[in-house]
Amino acid sequence: MKSKELTGAVVLLVVLLAASIAFSAPPAGDSNAGKEVFLRKCKTCHGEDGQGNQGMAKLLNTTIAPLSSDEVQNKSDAEIKTIITEGKGKMKPVKDLSDSDISNVIAYVRMFKKK
Repeated sequence: MKSKELTGAVVLLVVLLAASIAFSAPPAGDSNAGKEVFLRKCKTCHGEDGQGNQGMAKLLNTTIAPLSSDEVQNKSDAEIKTIITEGKGKMKPVKDLSDSDISNVIAYVRMFKKK
């Protein structure tokens, strides 16, 4: 193999390795700490099990997607953060959360992903 081909192959390998790490990186937060925040701030509507409190959904005349659903899990962390901080539909913004709390809740939400 020529030197330029070898260099190109090495660069390609490094890029592919970096991409695979970036796409498989776990959420930045601590899911255990996120569970505590979730139980304090989110379970009333989303249910302790993340499947949605159907009584609350009926009261609000809306639907609450299960946190395990593709609808939720296909969102980026940034999209979930925006929903938490700005609200969506009938969901109001969640108040009094630090950036760390938000990262932790996102990590916890990712724990609901279907295997």
